[in-house]
Amino acid sequence: MNSKVKSFLELVRLPNLFTAMADIMAAGWIVSGLTGHPFSIELVFLLLASALLYACGLIFNDYFDYEIDKKERPERPLPSGRISKQAALYIGLSLLPLALLLAALVNVVSLVIAVVLTLFILLYDRVAKHNYFYGPLTMGMCRLLNLLLGFSLVTDQLIENWWISLISLVYIFTVTFLARAEVGEGTYPVRVKVMATIVVLSSLAVLLIGDWDNLYISIIAILIFLIWTFKGIRLALKSPTAKYIRKAVGTCIVGLPLLVAALATPFGGLAGYLSVAVFMLASYLFTKLFAVT
Repeated sequence: MNSKVKSFLELVRLPNLFTAMADIMAAGWIVSGLTGHPFSIELVFLLLASALLYACGLIFNDYFDYEIDKKERPERPLPSGRISKQAALYIGLSLLPLALLLAALVNVVSLVIAVVLTLFILLYDRVAKHNYFYGPLTMGMCRLLNLLLGFSLVTDQLIENWWISLISLVYIFTVTFLARAEVGEGTYPVRVKVMATIVVLSSLAVLLIGDWDNLYISIIAILIFLIWTFKGIRLALKSPTAKYIRKAVGTCIVGLPLLVAALATPFGGLAGYLSVAVFMLASYLFTKLFAVT
C-alpha cells in the first residue's frame, strides 16, 4: 500500500469509520424495515456522508491537538511529518463540503442534520473534549445526530422514531463520562457497577422497541452484545482499577455497533442485524492494520 495512502487511512482511523456507518444502516432499517428494506442510492449517500463527517472529525481532532501529539503521540501522521498540518487542514476542508453535498442529495432534512452534526463535531474537537462532562456529552450528541441522519432517509418517520437515538446518547455519554470523571479511586467500584447497569438497561430498552415478531432474534442479538461488553466489564467488576476501567470502556465503545445492530433487529429481523453487524466485522478486521485511537 502506498505510504501516503496508508498515512491518510491512519489519520482518519479507518476502522472507526465503519462504526459511524453502522448507525446509518441501523437507522435505515428502523424507518423502513417494517414496510420493506432501506437499500437505495439515498442510503449509500448517507453512509458515505456519515463516514466522511467522522473522518473530518478525526482529522480536525489531530489538527487541533498537533502540539500535544508532538509530545505524547509523536508517531501519529501529523506530528511525525508523514502528513503536514496544512495538508490535513486542506483534506478536512475538502471532505466536509463533499459530506454535506451527499446529505443534500438525499433531502433538505438530511442536509440540516448533517450541518448540525458538523457543528457538534467541531465543538468537540476544538473545545468540549477537554472537559470531563461536556466532552462525553458532546460525543454522545454526535452519535445521536448520526442516528438522526440515518432516520432522515424517510423524513416522515424521523419525528416518530427520533427518541430511539437517545439510547445511543445515554450509552456513549455514561460510559465515556465514567472513564473521565474527575473523582477518586474510592469511587471506582461504583463507576464500574453504573457502567454495567447502563449496558443492561440499554439492552432491555432495545427489547422493548419495535416488532415482537423478531423477539427471538433480538434476544440473540442482545446476548451477543452483552457477551462482548461484559468480557471487559467482568474484569473491572472483579478488580475496579483505572487500568481495567479503561479496558471496559474501550470494550463498550467498540461494541456500540453491536448495540445498534440489535436496534435494527426488531425492524429488519436477521437481515437487519447482519447488515449492521457486518460493519463491526469490517472495523475489527481493519484494526489489525490501523490504530483506532
